[in-house]
Amino acid sequence: MKPQETKFTFVYNEIKQSILEGQVLPGNSLSSSRMFCNQFHVSRYTINRVFDALREEGLVDIQPRLAPIVVSGKATSNSSHTVFDILKQKEGILQIYQTFALILPSLWVFALQGCDVEILPHYKQSIKVLRMGHSSGGWRAPSKLAYDILKIGGNSLFSELYSTFGLYNKITFFTEDCPYFARHFLEGSVSVTSVIIDILKSDDPQTKYKKLSNMYQRLTDSIECTLNYLSDTTPKCPAQTGISYSWNPMRGQDYYYSKIVNELNLKIGLGEYSVGMYLPYEKQLASQYDVSLSTVRKALSELEQRGFVKTLNGKGTVVIKPDDTKLHQLALNSGFVEKALRYLHALQLMVLIIRPAALVAAPQFTKEELDELEERFTSSDSIYLADILESIMKHTMLEPLYVILSETNHLLEWGHHFAYYPSKKHTLLHLNKQVFLALQQLREGNTDSFADGIADCYRYNLVLMKKHMVKKYKFQNVANIRVPENTSLSKTSRARISCFCWFFSFSTRGQFCSLF
Repeated sequence: MKPQETKFTFVYNEIKQSILEGQVLPGNSLSSSRMFCNQFHVSRYTINRVFDALREEGLVDIQPRLAPIVVSGKATSNSSHTVFDILKQKEGILQIYQTFALILPSLWVFALQGCDVEILPHYKQSIKVLRMGHSSGGWRAPSKLAYDILKIGGNSLFSELYSTFGLYNKITFFTEDCPYFARHFLEGSVSVTSVIIDILKSDDPQTKYKKLSNMYQRLTDSIECTLNYLSDTTPKCPAQTGISYSWNPMRGQDYYYSKIVNELNLKIGLGEYSVGMYLPYEKQLASQYDVSLSTVRKALSELEQRGFVKTLNGKGTVVIKPDDTKLHQLALNSGFVEKALRYLHALQLMVLIIRPAALVAAPQFTKEELDELEERFTSSDSIYLADILESIMKHTMLEPLYVILSETNHLLEWGHHFAYYPSKKHTLLHLNKQVFLALQQLREGNTDSFADGIADCYRYNLVLMKKHMVKKYKFQNVANIRVPENTSLSKTSRARISCFCWFFSFSTRGQFCSLF
C-alpha cells in the first residue's frame, strides 16, 4: 500500500495548491480556521499546524485573531515556461473539463432545489462582478458561488468534488495569462456570472440542466481551442506527462485497516468467504496488504464487532452468520453514525453521476461482452449491480471520471452489510432483475433506458437504506437526505452526451484518450 496520507498532509496540500493555483490572490485572506475545520472535518489544532507550515514557506502572513493573509501565490516564472508546463498536461486538462462538464450540471440542479441563493456568502459579490463586467480574476466570485450552492445542497461530496475541479483546471492561467482564451470565451459572449444568475432564477430543472450543460460545454470547447492554438504556436511542443487526477473523499482519514475491513466485508457479502469458512491467516493478510500484524488484527477486530466473523484461539478467524445484535450496538457509536451519513451521501452521488457515465460507456459494449455479463449473472448469489458497474468503469475513457466512480464505489463498500444482509434475498432479487432488464435495453440499443435503469438501482438502494436506518437504528437525521428524482434528459441534453458517446465509439484498446 502507498504511504498513508495524514489529515495534516491532506489539508496542507489542498490549501497550498489553492494558493499556488491563484484561487486566493496575494493580499486576500484565507478562510477562517473554523471554516476549514468544518470543510475538512479536522481539529483546530490541525488547521493551525497547516497555517504555521504555510507561513514557514512564505505563503501566508499570520496576525493575532485574524485569518491568514496570502503574501505569495502563483509562480513568477516567465510566460513561455508557463505555457510549456500547461502543454505538457494538455490531454489531462482536457479530460478534467470533459469530466466535470458531464457531472456538474446534475449536481448543480440537484443542489439548487429549495436553495435560497441570496443568503449565500458570494451571491452579492457575483452580482457585483456581473455589473462591472469581466476583469482579471472575475471568475473567482461565480466559482465561489458555485461552491456555496453545492455545499448548501447538503452533500459534502459535491463541494469536495468541485474543489478538486478548481485545483486541476488551471483556470487562472487561461483567464489571466492567456489572451487567446479571453478572446474566445470571455469577450463577446454572455458571461459565466450572468448565466449562473439566470439559472438561479429558473424554476424548471430541465431548463437549468440545459443552460448549465451549454455553459460547461462552451467552456470545455474554448479550453480545447486554446490548447490547440498554444500547441500550434509553441516551438518544440513538449511530450505529454498528463495530470494524475486524485480525489480522496476520506480526507486523510482513509486508514489501512478500514480498507482491509471494507474489502473483506465485501468478499463476505458476495460469498467469496461464506459462513463457516476461515479467512486467510493474519500473516497472509499482512503480506497481501503490505501492512503490519497489528493493522490486520485491528481490521479483524472491527469485523468481529460488526458480527461477521469470530476469532478462535489457535484456529483463526471464521465467517459466521451476521449478528444483528452487534450491529445494533455498533450503531450507537457516534463515529458509526457519521460513516452511515457518508455512505448515504455516496449513494446519492452515485445516483447522479452513474447515468452520464453509463451513457458514455454504452456504445462501447460489444455483443461478446454482453454475453459474458449474462453468463456471469448465472453464478449463485451474484450481485449484478457490482458486475455492471465494473463493466461501465472498464469503458470509462475519461480518467477523472473513472477515479470519481471508483472512489464513490469504495465509499459504498462500507455499507454493504446494510444493503444486502437485511432481507438479502429480496433485495438482491429486485436489484438483479433491474440490472438484467437494463442490460436487455442496452442489447436493443436503448442507451437512455439502460442508463436510467442503472441509476434506478442505486436510487432503490438509497431509498431502502434510508428507511432501514431510520426504522431499525433510529438515525432520524438521515431522513432529511433527499433522493434524486428519476427525470429523463431532454433531447438537447441527450444529444450533447451522445457526442461523447460518438467519439468514444472510435476509441481503441480501452486507453484513456482525449475527447476532441
